[in-house]
Amino acid sequence: MTLKTSKLRDAIVFALVVGATSVAGTGLAMAQDQEQEQAETNAATELDAITVTGSRIKNQTFTASSPITEISAEEFTTFGATTVEDLVNQYPQVDLSFDNFENNGAFGHATISMRGLGPERTLTLVNGRRLPASRNEVVDPSIVPAAMIRRVDILSGGASAIYGADAVAGVVNFVLDDKFEGVSLNLGYSAYQHDNDNEYWQGLNEEAGYEAPSGNSGFDGISRSADIVIGGSFADKRGHAVGWLTWRENDALYHGQRDYSHCSVWYDAPQCGGSGTANPGRFTVNRWDPTLDDGAGGVIPWPQGTDADYVYNGSGYENGFYVYNYAPINFYQRPDKRVTGGFMGSYEISEYFEPYIEAMFLERSSDIQIAESGAFGVPINVDCTNPRIGTLCADAGVDTDMARITMWKRNVEGGPRISMWDDNTHRITAGVRGNLFDSSWAYDVSLVSGKTKSIEIGKNDFLISRIAAAALGCNDPVYGTFQGCQPYDIWTDDIDPEAAQAMAGTSFSSFKTSYRALTAEANGYLGWGFPAADGEEIGLAVGMQRSDYSYFSEYDSDSAAGNFAGAGAASLPVDASNTVDEFFFEAAVPFYVGDGAFNRLDASLGYRYSDDETSGNYDTYKLGLSSVFLDNKLLVRGGYNRAVRAPGLNDLYYTQRIALNAGGTDLCAGPDPSYTAAECALTGVPLEAYGNVPANPANQYFNVTGGNPNLAPEEADTYTIGFAVEPIENLDLSLDWYSIEIEGAIGGIGYNTIQILCMEQQLYCDRIHRDARAGQYDLWVGLASDPATGHINNLPDNIGVFERTGLDLAANYSFDLGPGRLTTNLVGNYVLKDFTQTLASEPSTGYDCKGLVNETRLCQTPKWRHVASVRYAWDRYTAGLRWRHVGGMDYEDVDGSPLVSDDRVIWLDGGVSSYNYLDLNGSASFGQAVISLGVNNVLDKEPPFSGDSGLSANANALGGYDQVGRYIFGSISLKF
Repeated sequence: MTLKTSKLRDAIVFALVVGATSVAGTGLAMAQDQEQEQAETNAATELDAITVTGSRIKNQTFTASSPITEISAEEFTTFGATTVEDLVNQYPQVDLSFDNFENNGAFGHATISMRGLGPERTLTLVNGRRLPASRNEVVDPSIVPAAMIRRVDILSGGASAIYGADAVAGVVNFVLDDKFEGVSLNLGYSAYQHDNDNEYWQGLNEEAGYEAPSGNSGFDGISRSADIVIGGSFADKRGHAVGWLTWRENDALYHGQRDYSHCSVWYDAPQCGGSGTANPGRFTVNRWDPTLDDGAGGVIPWPQGTDADYVYNGSGYENGFYVYNYAPINFYQRPDKRVTGGFMGSYEISEYFEPYIEAMFLERSSDIQIAESGAFGVPINVDCTNPRIGTLCADAGVDTDMARITMWKRNVEGGPRISMWDDNTHRITAGVRGNLFDSSWAYDVSLVSGKTKSIEIGKNDFLISRIAAAALGCNDPVYGTFQGCQPYDIWTDDIDPEAAQAMAGTSFSSFKTSYRALTAEANGYLGWGFPAADGEEIGLAVGMQRSDYSYFSEYDSDSAAGNFAGAGAASLPVDASNTVDEFFFEAAVPFYVGDGAFNRLDASLGYRYSDDETSGNYDTYKLGLSSVFLDNKLLVRGGYNRAVRAPGLNDLYYTQRIALNAGGTDLCAGPDPSYTAAECALTGVPLEAYGNVPANPANQYFNVTGGNPNLAPEEADTYTIGFAVEPIENLDLSLDWYSIEIEGAIGGIGYNTIQILCMEQQLYCDRIHRDARAGQYDLWVGLASDPATGHINNLPDNIGVFERTGLDLAANYSFDLGPGRLTTNLVGNYVLKDFTQTLASEPSTGYDCKGLVNETRLCQTPKWRHVASVRYAWDRYTAGLRWRHVGGMDYEDVDGSPLVSDDRVIWLDGGVSSYNYLDLNGSASFGQAVISLGVNNVLDKEPPFSGDSGLSANANALGGYDQVGRYIFGSISLKF
């Protein structure tokens, strides 16, 4: 289709290159490609078809109203990114999240999240179309091959009117090179290296009796990759096809390979900590009388001040408490192997009929390894005369015939717990497009079909039902036995590894998701325009879409019963589906086109009506305005979007149950709580128990979670206002303000927030259920399958409010220097507001995390982040330097009051200073071959530490920072 002639074709290029902020991420291609790039730029001035992320009007002359940051294909090689998320998640509009450096509780795959609103509120596209959801109902971008990237567009602000629900925080669109010609081969190798010379962490390990690694780590966490792309035209260039195959595999890296992660440190004390499920076994002992029915299950609590923790030390039972260092055996970098493949092809039978197809495939295996399983507080009732427990009753001072003994024993004999994930994903798009008759209109009808299948096999986790039976000798009249049972001599710490193996089970989980969308649209010109538009007509796109979603999960019987000791909860099946019918239109309206100081004024309008089978009907719409001034040197733009996020199928239908929470703590636990005895009494802690409520050494607590079938879609108002300017030749600047306001946000009130509301306002105290049976009034001891286990009810509802406001800055300047050309660019983000109100009806639940780091509200929001680079290209060489900056954060409460080490996390006392990473890279070409080398985090900076707190994504460190030292990479590419 041919674009209408316009006197302002340069304005089109301006709208793409400057107005869309595509300069923000681009690097300079190698010198031998400069002439080709210049030719492409010249061709852009004569461009007959323009596609911009955020619009369905593919042949537009109007200027873009939504800011877009573009990442060029070259950058993936320049900065050593073998997967798309490695680079995209470094950009300041996107949250710092690196999948392979998440372990316990990880998604198991990459995610992309913008503005701190979660991956479920960021829409991820490939060539403008959705990807199927993963096993967690968020998109896994791993299927996108870095070798096929033409560019990545990061669109700020909502775009639900264009793409449907979930485009609340923004859109990340991976645009693939469907016109690739030739053959491209690439081999890559990378590794990490760190100098283990931190005397402080070495000292902490030594004090605890551990030997931390020291000296040069050598190359570890090694990654290898290989890609091949083949493409070309046929049938006198009426057809084109391209195919690809990529492989990437990286090795595991363990906590024990770095001195600062070799031991799990307490969040509240400068000591190596760990888990109370220890080795040798530890026992919590209470008196027990089966004839009593006092609501505590026969337990007779000890008098206040009695220490009823006992351990075995090889010669007898003694009072004591020690912990197990579970850190060294945990993965720091998870091993991951992935293969992607696919092809794209099209054939123009005529200008009215062009079939096309796009197919993408992913196979990935990824393992999670955490510390050994064990008896995580398994209670049994034992006759004190039972010879297996020896003199434990007498040593503990039990004056009843029977005792309630809670067992804490780490399964060091059986090895670590391992979860092995195998994921298969495919997405196939088939369609036909072309012109409609002899008009300026074109049509596009497509069917997208995508599916994911994930299998998880877990090993070495104890089955709760076997622990008591084996511990009591496999013949107890109450706890019975099981096939293959061998006595588990936890009482003398003389454990046969075969007995431990017999107590472990193998778990199995299967997840299937599907997405199918039939879309029919037409776009073109109305044949009429405003008189002041100099002949430019109004563009229009109209269409319909029918989308079908499904989610299915199933588990083995032990997982479904919550019988695995280390699982934290039962895993319950879901089988649900949903259909959404939608109608949409978009208009591009040029109001004025002219010469002089004022060059043009454009408006973009959009509307979408959605009929959602599970969530009812809702409308989304947008309005954008843009103007060009000063002979196409200044673009001013602004936009408003009403966006929505529909609840996922798990949000609606996952069975409610008790499970370990993903963040939060017991604010009344420990010997010196920050709240008074009277305040803690409101949460269920009697005055006589104050100061004696046990804290979980692993900082994990129970809550009631699950789905809510009454959830409605979230609604968001998103605004952007900004400008792009070229003040001098080759200097491009842009600045955009954004605001995202979400009402009816889906979520719970918050684990800590419920406690705070109870103690400070006497609200929602009925959601806190402490376990009084052992006189401890805890929120974590016991089994998730036991409804009397201590917990907090934190079920989701449409009760939250999110507000995100900030400034995006981009700058690019290039000029000839000596024999080559120097290019500089910067992309930055300044946070003006990072506000969350977990309960809309209670203003006291609102807080702003801007510039703060603290555990109480799980804040971690630097005010300023940027990525800046300088690159010099000459002859057949290039050299570059990149500067990644993460701003500092204050350790303050959300009310502005300063926090100190006595409040919570001692490692954050004084806040977190600014972090600056320097990355070096270079390349040289030799005929058809290009060799690229680089080092990221040249100075080998260690991450900021938070101890084993709710803020630590892995090991002892805050997430999002470079975790394990220098990253050294290299690749060889052949193109012909």
